Amino acid sequence: MKRIRRIIRPMLCMVVLLFAMTTGVMGCYQKDPDPIEDPSGTSEVEATPIPTVNRQAELADAKSRNPDAVAWLYIPGAEVDDPVMQAEDNGFYLNRDELREYSTWGCYYADCRNHLSGRDALDTNTVIYGHSANDCDPDGVRFTKLHRYMDADFVKENPYIYLSVDGDDLIFQITALFITDVGFDYIDPNPMGSKLTEFFQTVEKKNWLDIDGVTFSEGDTFLTLSTCCRKYDKTNSGNQRLVVMAKLLPEGATEQAFTVKLVKKPEMP
Repeated sequence: MKRIRRIIRPMLCMVVLLFAMTTGVMGCYQKDPDPIEDPSGTSEVEATPIPTVNRQAELADAKSRNPDAVAWLYIPGAEVDDPVMQAEDNGFYLNRDELREYSTWGCYYADCRNHLSGRDALDTNTVIYGHSANDCDPDGVRFTKLHRYMDADFVKENPYIYLSVDGDDLIFQITALFITDVGFDYIDPNPMGSKLTEFFQTVEKKNWLDIDGVTFSEGDTFLTLSTCCRKYDKTNSGNQRLVVMAKLLPEGATEQAFTVKLVKKPEMP
């Protein structure tokens, strides 16, 4: 019996050793565990940076032809890719083009009170004006194309506006669209305190766009695009405006999920 034990014992040790070695080797090559499903229905996705659009060369060229050029505006959804001028008063470029020559449709120009010398120099509210056709055709000239943003799907597909100033290529994300009369001072370059709070409250009431994931807040810097709008001007006063507003995104901003739908009954003039 003792002899049998002496034989069996080494054999058992050998079997255990072989099993341990086999398990260890298999462990080195085992399949990665399946990812655990998030009960919330969301999964972690690597953030994608929003690419900037560099228009520094175009801006420099525009400045060489007219020193009044202060920025370059690129709005892919509205087919805008042009310089922005600025004069000492807002009437100068009303019917002048980028070379100061007469033009029925003028050019894009910044409010005379704004500062566009760099990201850190921007006012709270940078305002850019442009003409539009009376028929408000979304395929019309200049800022008539801003009427395209009255479509929620279009906003979803074209959420960004790009503005190049000296040394900085800025990205703004569309946050509001509304129709207003000139009684609302939406062109105030630096609303502050209670005035800023009232400003945002008024925009919220007028906003056609219900955007979940993109909102204005105090401390934001924003861009305002303004053009005439006669589509809803029943008295033909000429005092109604279509306004598109977008908030400045930080440098290196990444794409964020958001949804857009139209508000059923926005406040109208």
